[in-house]
Amino acid sequence: MAGTDRQFSWRQGDVLTHQAASELDLLPPELDDQCFVVVVSHDCDLTAVVEKEPDAEIIVGKRIDRLGADSFGKTARRLHIEYQSEDGPIALELMATSKRAIPKPALFATNPRQDIRLDGRGTGILQRWLASRYHRAAFPEAFEDRLRAVVLPGKRDFLKRIEIILATGGDHIRALLFDLDEGKVIERKAAEDVYQLGIIVLYDSTMDEPTAAGAAAKAAEDLEELFATAFDLGDGGWKNLCLLYCDPMSDSAITVAQRETLKQWRLEHMSLQVDPPQPMVTP
Repeated sequence: MAGTDRQFSWRQGDVLTHQAASELDLLPPELDDQCFVVVVSHDCDLTAVVEKEPDAEIIVGKRIDRLGADSFGKTARRLHIEYQSEDGPIALELMATSKRAIPKPALFATNPRQDIRLDGRGTGILQRWLASRYHRAAFPEAFEDRLRAVVLPGKRDFLKRIEIILATGGDHIRALLFDLDEGKVIERKAAEDVYQLGIIVLYDSTMDEPTAAGAAAKAAEDLEELFATAFDLGDGGWKNLCLLYCDPMSDSAITVAQRETLKQWRLEHMSLQVDPPQPMVTP
């Protein structure tokens, strides 16, 4: 068994065994066979002596069928992430609001699961997602209000349709990057005083790039059509917002300067509505 002081067997992203999670009373009885307890404390905090860092942070996640719009940390409150196993990838959903602390000695009395793991890419996604809750781009309130206020025919509202577009290519699209008014924060008042918006649909180049590029191009096309329906007056003018461009781009092509200038737009609107969870995997 592991010791209760400084140790190196646990790492960020490791998963507790089902037995350990059950003994620590971390699993909801009705979903225990579909839950995975993920350690989210940073490695430095895990290896620090108990006197300095007495607790470890964990999130009780659940298994889902596949990655969706919340992959790559596109939403700060919810993450879809893929673990690796001998039987193939395992998709999990983690909620930031489900984070809790447990005593490190209790964690160190167990050992992590060896049958599933995060690869280096997955660890990076987890770390960026954890940081994003406290490091989110701020947009003018008037701009966000204009997005929420759009009325379109049909059952789905404007923001929900954006989510659906991203979900279609969710395992390939890394982020929506907004170039809003060239970085100026302006609270515009009149509808004729339009926001100038450019969008980059950033896609993952590391796995099946041709498919990812196609998914991003389709998402960009669908977003252009959606924004035109919502804001284009049809006579060359725009109301509330003018979409200057919406382009797909590979994450291997974007420059550091572009990444620092553009702001990532996350699906934070999901916190403002009742959203059905991803379907659970049937045992």
